[in-house]
Formats: sequence, C-alpha cells, structure tokens
Amino acid sequence: MALSFKEPHSIRATYRIVTPMFIGDAEQKASGISPASVKGALRFWWRALMWGKVGDLKELHKQESALFGSSADKGNAAAFTLRVISEKLTKTTTGATHSEFTKQAAARYLGYGLMEAFASRAKGTQAGQLVRDCLNENQTFTVTLTSFNPLEDSLKQALMLFGLIGGLGSRTRHGMGSITLEALHEKLPKQAEKQTWSAPKTNAEYTATIHGILSNLSTIAQPPFSAFSQETRIDLLEKSATPYDALNAFGKKMLLYRSWGKDGKVLNEPSEKRFKADHDWSKGHFPRDFHPKRVIFGLPHNYGKGERLSIVPESHDRRASPLFFHVHKVGSEYIGISLLLPSTFLPQGEKINAGGTNVPAKIEWSVLTDFLDGNDNKGNVRFQGKQSIVSGVTIR
Repeated sequence: MALSFKEPHSIRATYRIVTPMFIGDAEQKASGISPASVKGALRFWWRALMWGKVGDLKELHKQESALFGSSADKGNAAAFTLRVISEKLTKTTTGATHSEFTKQAAARYLGYGLMEAFASRAKGTQAGQLVRDCLNENQTFTVTLTSFNPLEDSLKQALMLFGLIGGLGSRTRHGMGSITLEALHEKLPKQAEKQTWSAPKTNAEYTATIHGILSNLSTIAQPPFSAFSQETRIDLLEKSATPYDALNAFGKKMLLYRSWGKDGKVLNEPSEKRFKADHDWSKGHFPRDFHPKRVIFGLPHNYGKGERLSIVPESHDRRASPLFFHVHKVGSEYIGISLLLPSTFLPQGEKINAGGTNVPAKIEWSVLTDFLDGNDNKGNVRFQGKQSIVSGVTIR
C-alpha cells in the first residue's frame, strides 16, 4: 500500500532593502537577516492589524500564541515554519565612512547613534562614519511561511504591511532599514507555485493596496498599544529620486521643527523655535510639574549628558515613538511615508521623570499633527506635496 503524504501550503515573499539596514547579531554585526527578527516584525504588524478585529487583549494574546507560538504557554509551537534566505548580502562595516550619509547631514540625524553626525578632530572621526554595521540598500531577501494547514489571511496581510510601511533593524521608525515588498508567490497542495501579488507601479496603486488591507479600520480610539484604530493616519510626505534624498528631506524638516539649534540655527538655517519652554528647561529653568512637550516623539528623551537632562518614563525603560517614517520604492521613484499610530502613551497614572523629578504626564498629540500638517517658519506648508492615504476611519 502506497504511503500518502500531506503537502504543505506556502507563501514566499520577496523584499528589497531600500535604506541601509542596521541589523545585528549578538555582537552587533550585520551577518544577515535572522528568522527571529522577521518573525518579531510580523508579530508586530499582525498584532497592530488584529487589535481592531479582536478588541480584547486576552483574546488577542490567545490568537497570537496559537499562530506565532509562545514559550509561556507550555512551549506552544507556531502554526507555521518561517525560513529566510538572505545569502551573500553586502554590508558596510563599523568604522567605515558611508559615502551617502557623508553627503546628507539630516539623514545622519535620523540615524543618530548608528553613525557620527559630524566630523571630530578630537575623536579622529568623520561625518557619516559608522558606529554599527549595516546591510547595504538595493538587495533582496525572501521570507517563506509554510504550514500543513491553510495559512491565515491575517498572516499574508502582516507580510504585506511589513513590506509596505515597515522595515528591520535599529531606527526603523526613522526610515532606516526600510523594505519594499516586490512579490508574493503561493503554493497550494497539489498545485504549482504561482505569483499572486506584485508590487505597485504607481503611487495610486500603492494607496489602493493599503486601502485593501485596512478597509475595516477599528472604530476604537486610542488602543492600549501601537495598533491601527480610528485615529490612525498614513501620509505620503516626500517624493525623491533616491532613498537618501527622501531620508534627508524628512530629517531636515524634523530637525528644523524639533530643534532649537545653536544660536537658533540648524544646518545653517534658522530653526522654527517651536518649543521655547522645552529649550528654557534644558538651560536650567525648571518649572514645577513640567516636562518637555516633545516627549511625544518617544522616550527616553535626552537633552545632554547626565541625569539632570534625562527624561524617561517613571516605571519603564522606554516608550517608542508613535510616528513612523518609511521609504518605499514605487517604480523608479522613492516615496517617504509617515504612519501615525496614536495609542495609550503610558499606563494610566504613570508619571514622567524629567531631570530627576516625577511629574504628571501631559501628552500633546498636536505636537505630531502640527508637524505633519503645519507651516514652517517661513509660512510655507511643511510638506507641500503631502497626500493623505489613510485618515482615521475615513480612507481616502
């Protein structure tokens, strides 16, 4: 009697690295892309998407554990296997001066901590000299999910969101490690593999793809973690000829908006001087119950060396920024995409430690929306070519 073998179902996603990816192993060396890092990213996008469909944290955790596995739940295994092929990826090593970042000062700001922002004779370093390895842009890798049971549509959508507005490695929320999904191939049991999705060729097709995934946005406001909700917004902010131009354009606008600068100048241009109270606080003026408005960009938030100018959550190590920036390749163009995921900023009642003093958290989301929608210090619309892709419960 002939044995019968059950054939698996698989989805293979091909991604292109669009901006340098600062991803590392245990020794912070960019030796490749690990399945664990990809699985972690897929978990994030799956959870962000499914919150609005589930709406209950316990049930969401139950479904996530069943799908992705959980060591806490008696070693529950994932419902699929994940394989990454990222062979022969080239990298730029620690200590090398990155030729593109050397030319783009504002892009270096987005990679703060990953590279030298400015040349220093004292340290013997150059602007754009890397502190961490990075995988170079314009290379591809594949992710294959395989299961003997049908793969859930939510997994496919997570794969797509990962490659439409996501990335890997350090500073992904500042555009580093951005990736573009180029194709999906699927194989059903007893069938040949076939391509089921290809990358958008125009900005309109890109927008339509996002709409297709987020067509049923949750009507729940302010989810308890970074997730899609009625307050989510996605905007196309920049159109550029190179990924570095997109990074630099966004980084420059953020610098001029956020920073006071030296003698009121940033990159030899007058800053917008939007946050005078924050600036005065950093110079030693400590009003009672005050923390800088710019905490909304994420914590910790440091104004200088030492604890006196350190701003951290009272009981947590960090709170990641709710504002994401992603560089996406569409045809021969590179577009800069912002994603704003409003959610509970800190647990109810948690204070912010500002320079050693715990003060009540006063979170102003308008700091981020004013950045996206407002005018610069010359009265010009900051992002003049901005196109709204998703705006709350209304997709347009």
